[in-house]
Amino acid sequence: MPEESAARLVNFLEEQAGEYLRGAIHYSGDEYVSLYMRDDIDALYPPEKMQDLIEYYRQENQSQTVEEPFDLGTNHCTVNFYDDAILFHFTQGDELGTVITLEPEAGRDIVTFITDCLEQLHYNSPQEIPRAPNWLEGN
Repeated sequence: MPEESAARLVNFLEEQAGEYLRGAIHYSGDEYVSLYMRDDIDALYPPEKMQDLIEYYRQENQSQTVEEPFDLGTNHCTVNFYDDAILFHFTQGDELGTVITLEPEAGRDIVTFITDCLEQLHYNSPQEIPRAPNWLEGN
């Protein structure tokens, strides 16, 4: 990603997410660039761990470009909601992608929707949620 484009993206993310922005990474081919990494998050990921994470997203990217069993168009982004982060993986071709992470508080509306769905699945259906988050079990 060109430096100017990266700077514009980081500025946009900082304006939109503010203190909730955890990190942004862009990968292409065999390389990756950390566009932004908050200090406390950077300390959690030494270079070896970061390389493993990037390899994971490269593989995920390739699996997203295969034909789906349904025709809804191109999958542009996946969103994963974890206990400690919301992760957005934007695929930009077979070997290009950008991963952006935010604190869960950044997406209150989506977090509320996901939490409500999890509660419905956990409490009101025969489906069980293995390893339900502690915050869900407290409700």
